[in-house]
Amino acid sequence: MSNPVSQYLNELPKKEKDALEIVRKQILSLMPEAEERLSRGVPFFYYKGKRAVGFRSSKTHLSFFIMEGKVLDIYRSEISAYDNSSTVIKFSPEKLLTKNIIEKLVRARIDEIEQSFKKTK
Repeated sequence: MSNPVSQYLNELPKKEKDALEIVRKQILSLMPEAEERLSRGVPFFYYKGKRAVGFRSSKTHLSFFIMEGKVLDIYRSEISAYDNSSTVIKFSPEKLLTKNIIEKLVRARIDEIEQSFKKTK
């Protein structure tokens, strides 16, 4: 059976698929234990059972999601070149998120999830 995230990517136009495949590979290299799942049709990467980051293709842009926590607030100045909100950064195949930004966001989200487990113990 095919991975649902792979199926999602295979249905996209080539430019969007290629761009999100780059993001996906980097996320998985930073979080090899991540579980890939679709949540309401959107690819997300779960770390220790919690939604860490995700992405999607829309008609007008690509999105990188951090749906919980304060990570985007912490890095707001570094993502200011992209349209962003409290939970999403919008980008395009022509203006990809940099590897540096993705790495900082994924690592910060992992740390945030780790801290949440320490607080509950």
